[in-house]
Order: sequence, then structure tokens, then C-alpha cells
Amino acid sequence: MRNWKYRKDNLFCLGFYFLFFISCFLFLSSCGYHMVGSKPLLFDSITLRPVHNRTYEPKLEDRLHNAFSKEFIAQGIKVKAANGDVDMETTITTFMLSAIAAIDEKVQEQEITMRVNVRIIDKGRVTEFKSMASPIRITFPSEGAVSDSVLHKERAIDKASSEIAREIISKIILSYAK
Repeated sequence: MRNWKYRKDNLFCLGFYFLFFISCFLFLSSCGYHMVGSKPLLFDSITLRPVHNRTYEPKLEDRLHNAFSKEFIAQGIKVKAANGDVDMETTITTFMLSAIAAIDEKVQEQEITMRVNVRIIDKGRVTEFKSMASPIRITFPSEGAVSDSVLHKERAIDKASSEIAREIISKIILSYAK
């Protein structure tokens, strides 16, 4: 009787392991489905060509270039000055400041609108993203001293650049995941 209990436990363990291995095999070989983003990108490095600024706002190109560099590095993609797997050309086409709040004809808060065109060149294949903007509204307070207002504006420009870079990089990842 004792021997039968021992055999019964062994059969249960063997059956459990057999079902576990079969389910793991089926899970790993299931129809080729994968989660978006789990497929590695077809490139490991990118060459960021100089950003062209078609607006009258100075130094936007440097801020956007830095934002792209930070975001690509955060995604594990190397940023090279030349000879990357993929080239990226960027043009800032629009930069506007709009008053969104005023009290007694004094502007209290402003909004930044920035639009960018991007071309990704991958072995002769060109992908374009036109008129890309931040997916969120970027505002900053403009009351108080001029130096404070300028500081808030600079921070808002950095935030807009970062948001645009994230948006474009996510679109690049989705286009390669397809």
C-alpha cells in the first residue's frame, strides 16, 4: 500500500512536468505573434544630421538635436555623427507663441506651438513625418520679471522639444514594428 502511494505521487509529478513543458513549448511557438515593441529595431545606431531651423527663434535647432539625442540613447540606440545605420534629417518649420490668459490686457500665460518635419533614410528607403507637434499642450507663465518669463519660456521650449522627440521616436518604432 505504501509503495502504491509513492508511485501515485511520482505519476502525478511526471504528468505535471509533462503538461508544463508542453504548455511552454506551445506558448513559445504560437503562431508567430509578438507584442508591439518586442521586435528589435532593424538599426542599432542613427546619424542625426544638423537640424534646420526655418523660424526666427534662435537656438531651437540645438535644443531639438539634444532632445533627439537623449531620447534615442534612452531607447538604446547609439547616436553617431556619421556612418550610422540610419540617417535622420529634421527641419523646424513653425514656432509660435500664443497668449492664452490675460488679466487687464497683461499676458499671464503663453502657449508654445512648434512643428517639425522629419525624414528617416534607411538604405535608400525614405520615411517622412510631416508637421509633427507635441501631443500635449505646452504652456508657461509670462508674468513677473522679464528674466523669469524668459527662463520659463526656455524650459517650455526644452519640454516641447522633448515631447516632439518622444512622439517621433515612437512613430519610428511603430513603423519598424509593422
